[in-house]
Amino acid sequence: MRNYLNTTFLKSKQNINMPIVKALLKYNQESFTVLILEYVEPNYLTIRETYYITYVVPHYNVLKQGYSSLGYKHTEETKELLSELAKNRTHSEETKGLIARALTGENNPFYNKSHSIESKVRIIEAKSAYPVYVYNSYKELLVIFPSVSTLAKLIKSNHSTIVDIIKEQTIFRGEWYFTNLPYNINNSPVISDWTSSKECEELILNINNSSHIRKAVFVYDNNKNFICKYEGVTKAQEALNINHSIIKKHAKLGSAYNGYIFSYERLTNLDS
Repeated sequence: MRNYLNTTFLKSKQNINMPIVKALLKYNQESFTVLILEYVEPNYLTIRETYYITYVVPHYNVLKQGYSSLGYKHTEETKELLSELAKNRTHSEETKGLIARALTGENNPFYNKSHSIESKVRIIEAKSAYPVYVYNSYKELLVIFPSVSTLAKLIKSNHSTIVDIIKEQTIFRGEWYFTNLPYNINNSPVISDWTSSKECEELILNINNSSHIRKAVFVYDNNKNFICKYEGVTKAQEALNINHSIIKKHAKLGSAYNGYIFSYERLTNLDS
């Protein structure tokens, strides 16, 4: 009886066009297995679901992100059905009046109310295409933001700038890396809650206070011992009395000059 009901459900008009349903009907349910990939705190369900959709790219998944229908396309048959339902869904004037009175003023369920922090987070995450993983110059995972838009607003940057940083994997304002996929899936962020932690507020403040830095210069001695990080080529030139064009050239190559090794990124495997 159970198998009959399942088959009937799978063959129903509303479900027959879903990729997973087609596969179940073709290969039988015995060919599929349910596996638990990870145990996740409720606050991170959307982020982790989006991660696996992005990282694994499951063949049968019709959605592009967690907790959202982004990427799902209705069949033409479903579109026509929804269109007809919308056309035929009319209310009488009496019904319209009752609805209006029921939702006016204090009768409105949102009257004199605002979204809780939890609901705001869910709304933001529902609109997010991909999460953004923020790392420091040592490639330590600091925090995960639900979207590029969220991060751009907090650090007063352009959406396109952050997208370029993610694509090119260049260091941002001399200290931070942004990615859509974690460098190591087993790492947990230092800051678990981006919405209300003091540590996250301090991080955002530090990023904002570094808005004047385009490219920091990391300097090492010939033995590859870290000496100093300068806010730019000009600062390094003033401190070391080396022409800025020479510093630029060697920082781009990560090469040595006159007893110094210059780099635009931290040599993480060498620092103590």
